[in-house]
Amino acid sequence: MLIRYAPGRTGLGEGLRRAARALLYAPTAWRMACDPAYPWINAGAVRCLDRFLAPSMTAFEWGGGRSTFFLARRVARLVTVEHREKWRRRLVRELVGQGVANVTLRFAPPGDAPGRPDDRPDAWRQTGYVPEKPEFAAYADAILDFGPDSFDLVSVDGRARVACALNALSRLRPGGLLVLDNSEWVKYAPVFAAASGWPRRDFENGVWRTTVWRRPDAANA
Repeated sequence: MLIRYAPGRTGLGEGLRRAARALLYAPTAWRMACDPAYPWINAGAVRCLDRFLAPSMTAFEWGGGRSTFFLARRVARLVTVEHREKWRRRLVRELVGQGVANVTLRFAPPGDAPGRPDDRPDAWRQTGYVPEKPEFAAYADAILDFGPDSFDLVSVDGRARVACALNALSRLRPGGLLVLDNSEWVKYAPVFAAASGWPRRDFENGVWRTTVWRRPDAANA
């Protein structure tokens, strides 16, 4: 059971709700305080990724930050897509300052760029998904610059998450992992529909959920 954030609510009940959320969130806050590279996802998902990742792997993420350093320490190559110029510049400084050289940081700001709709995978048509944020078309389609089966792991923790996740499905290698943070939101239901045949694990801490799917091996697809 998740205690959801309810913006705008007041009163005793909301005060108790916020106190409960703060208590449940405390272990994550403590881990993040102890390790600047501890990613802002559920602890169970962090352990899952730590066991899965290997130095020979390649990874892709939407939404740079703590996860960038966590992933970069564990894989051979990481591609990170960011939409905010100020945050991108900060990430560049921190990557250079820490001597991290295996990250390709791509900048895809919101705008009128149409992206690559003709190259989007069948999951778009199968779910009938219509982007809620067309200004992030180029951002979500950035992974389409890479061929099928390019990545061992794709993390979706930025903007336009449904569009990003649908694009990621065809870019994962068999056995690869798709990670969707804040997956408890109903608006992300198209991702669950598109990946319905993939083995899945949900990690919760009482405040929010992180879901990890594994692309089936070809023999088991």
